[in-house]
Amino acid sequence: MGQDIFDVIIVLVLTAFAARGFWTGFVGEVAGLLSIVGGFWVSHHFHTVLAPHLTFITEPAWRNIASYVLLFLGVLIAVGLLARLLQKLLAFSFVGWIDKLTGGLLGLAKGVLLCAVVLLLLQKLFGDAEFLRHSRALPYFNSLISQVRGWLPPDLISRFGL
Repeated sequence: MGQDIFDVIIVLVLTAFAARGFWTGFVGEVAGLLSIVGGFWVSHHFHTVLAPHLTFITEPAWRNIASYVLLFLGVLIAVGLLARLLQKLLAFSFVGWIDKLTGGLLGLAKGVLLCAVVLLLLQKLFGDAEFLRHSRALPYFNSLISQVRGWLPPDLISRFGL
């Protein structure tokens, strides 16, 4: 019974990611990813430009932190608004269902990737544990786990024996 619960958890995670992807749509899913990556990039490169203008914050360290956070949030909001506008245009042109369908597929792909990473770690931590040995889902993930292992930095693989 315990092994079945493990597989049920995997199915629930995949379902949740697919449902969220369907709900937010492809544009929303991609925008979410781009806004986070873009937010970090913009914040990293330009927080020192904004910081001197935040004169109401007297402590320089807090000024840098505030400028980093403000830039990050600004990018998140700007990309989110652009994504909403694009989604409205897609809905208006009657291809909104394609956005939803591809969003669900992208969400499912993100869930599969997350499960593969978690399963890689579980195999490392628990080795040949019974719940892994009896999992019906694990064989489907093994080839992807090999791929994920190849994407990891070599020093991370050697350090943790992945």
